[in-house]
Amino acid sequence: MRILVLGGDGFLGSHLVDQVAELGHEVTVFDRFPYGISRNLEHLDDKIKLVSGEFANRDMVARALANQDIVYHFICATNPVESWHDPHVELDENLRTSIQLFELAEKSGVRKIVFPSSGGTVYGPQSEPVSETVTPRPFSPYGITKLATEHFLSYFRLHGGVSADVFRIGNAYGPRQPNLRSQGVIAVWMSQIIEGEAIEVYGDETTLRDYIFVKDVAFLMTHSLKNLDSSDLFNVGTGIGTNIFELLKIFQTVVDEPIHYTVRQRRNSDNASIVLDSSKILSHFPGFRFNLLAQTLPEMWEDFKMRYSNRQSHVECTSQ
Repeated sequence: MRILVLGGDGFLGSHLVDQVAELGHEVTVFDRFPYGISRNLEHLDDKIKLVSGEFANRDMVARALANQDIVYHFICATNPVESWHDPHVELDENLRTSIQLFELAEKSGVRKIVFPSSGGTVYGPQSEPVSETVTPRPFSPYGITKLATEHFLSYFRLHGGVSADVFRIGNAYGPRQPNLRSQGVIAVWMSQIIEGEAIEVYGDETTLRDYIFVKDVAFLMTHSLKNLDSSDLFNVGTGIGTNIFELLKIFQTVVDEPIHYTVRQRRNSDNASIVLDSSKILSHFPGFRFNLLAQTLPEMWEDFKMRYSNRQSHVECTSQ
C-alpha cells in the first residue's frame, strides 16, 4: 500500500513508520525536517520517502496526499498543560488544520485516515478501566479537541466515504520520546534527572496512569492496514494502572543516577485517574502480550542517555 505518515519523524509516528516499512509498504513521511535532516528515521533512508513541509500549508499537504491509499495523522502542536492556559491554540493549531487535512484527503481519493486520539484525556477521570462504550467526558481543551476531531472524522466518513480508524492511546513512553514539552512524565523525569535537577511528582497514590510502550502502540495501529474500507474506534492501553509513586519506585530501580524529588499537588490540567480496557483491539491480535513498564524502562533510559550525550557533543562542537 501507499502510506502517508504525517508527523512521521516524531515519537509515535517514527515507530509506526518502522512497523509499516518493515511490512514492505511504500511509505512517505511528511514532517518539517529542519535542515533536511531526520531526527528518528536515518536508519530507513533507503526505504522511505521524506517530504518536508508545514502542516498548515494547504498546498503542501495536498501534494503529499496525492496517490496515497491511507494516511496516519500524528501531527499535534500542543499538550494538555499548554492548552489549559490558552484554549484558542487548540482550535488554531490542531482542529482547523485537521479538518483541512480531512477535506483534502477526501478530495484526493484517500481511502482511509487513521487518527491517534488521547485515551488519557477524552474520557475524563474514571475510577475503573474504561472500554470504548463509556461516554467521553473530557474537561481539558486538549481532550475536548481530540474528541471533536474524532467527530469530524465521522462527518467526513459520512460526507465523502473516507474510512477512519481512531485509536485512543494511553500514556505512551519509550525510545525517541522528546523531553522539550511538559507532556510525558517519564521523559520529563529523565530529563530532570540527567540535568541533576529534582524531579517534580504531581499527585498522590490515587493518580493512576496507563503507561504503554510505544512499540506496542505502533504494532497495534498496523491493524488499520488489514481493511481499508473499515472504520472503527479502539482503546490502546495495557489495562494496568500505575500510580505516581509506583512509577517513582520503578525509576529508583532502573536509573543509575541520584534521584531527588519534590511532591506537588496535582495540576488542574491533569486527569486524576485513567486506565484503558483494550480488549477490542486485542481480539484482533491473539497471543499478543504488552511489554511491561519495569521491563522496558531500562531501554528508554539508555536511549535517553545516548541522545543527551550526542546533543551535548553537538553543542560543544558548534560552540568552539
